Amino acid sequence: MFEFRYYENKRHGRPNFPFQIYKVRQPQDVQQILPIHWHDEMEIIFLDKGQAVFRIEDSDFPLHAGEALIVHPGELHSGYNDQSCEVTYYSIVFKLSWITSDQAADHELTSLVLKSEKFPSYLTITDNIHVQLLSRIQQILHKYELKHAVYELGLKGLLLLLFSDVYQHDLLEKGKANKHIHRSEAKSLIKKVLIYMETHAREKIELDQLAGVISLSRSHFCRFFKTHTGMRPIEYLNFIRINNAASMLRNGNCTVLEAAIESGFHQPSYFTTWFKKIQNMTPSEYKALYSSGI
Repeated sequence: MFEFRYYENKRHGRPNFPFQIYKVRQPQDVQQILPIHWHDEMEIIFLDKGQAVFRIEDSDFPLHAGEALIVHPGELHSGYNDQSCEVTYYSIVFKLSWITSDQAADHELTSLVLKSEKFPSYLTITDNIHVQLLSRIQQILHKYELKHAVYELGLKGLLLLLFSDVYQHDLLEKGKANKHIHRSEAKSLIKKVLIYMETHAREKIELDQLAGVISLSRSHFCRFFKTHTGMRPIEYLNFIRINNAASMLRNGNCTVLEAAIESGFHQPSYFTTWFKKIQNMTPSEYKALYSSGI
């Protein structure tokens, strides 16, 4: 089970410690383990168990347990399970400005902030240098779990060591931001559609409306959206609606029918079908689970 937004504007961590780690477990029959979204923070996704395919922008990365991805601020990313196995991953989310608040780090990471250079997106267990970086990430997870005295300082130090290792081994991908301008244009169009979906999720939305947001024909729009998100437009719209309904049910202030209608579903059976597909249980079971305090 998960909660997401196409654009995450939630606060991660605290104002003076903008750092958070989320542990996500997904059962074997859940295919979409991370719906497409983006945020202003940097994120490191570490796969702890199973196999999964994560997408960053328009590139797919098949991850095995022990491997990781580095997602830069503003990048669209998502994940799905194509192996029918249980999946567990960690999301390490933090503001890059927190790291660059140190004068020396600010000097070295300027190109990263300006997006003229990028860290490697994929860290694999088959590369000896990557294994060193993956070990740093595991140290970060371990220190965060223990939360010893002044652990925040230790976490920042480990992130700086991770970044230092990237520079030491010359792993920066240079000039990426100036290439593939069409990718930025496509990302801008996708974000425009996602914003429209989120804003109007409670209303009745037709495919032609969505296509009109970016001035494409219905057929061209469907192909374009699936290519860049890995999901069909209505499928993604229902992810947004189910996510909104799940939030209402967790709060316990509404009935299942009220949650369905408020989130944009006007046919209870259709709502239940999609809810079970995404949350792996019926709306009533979901509401009972959170009402019990489990």
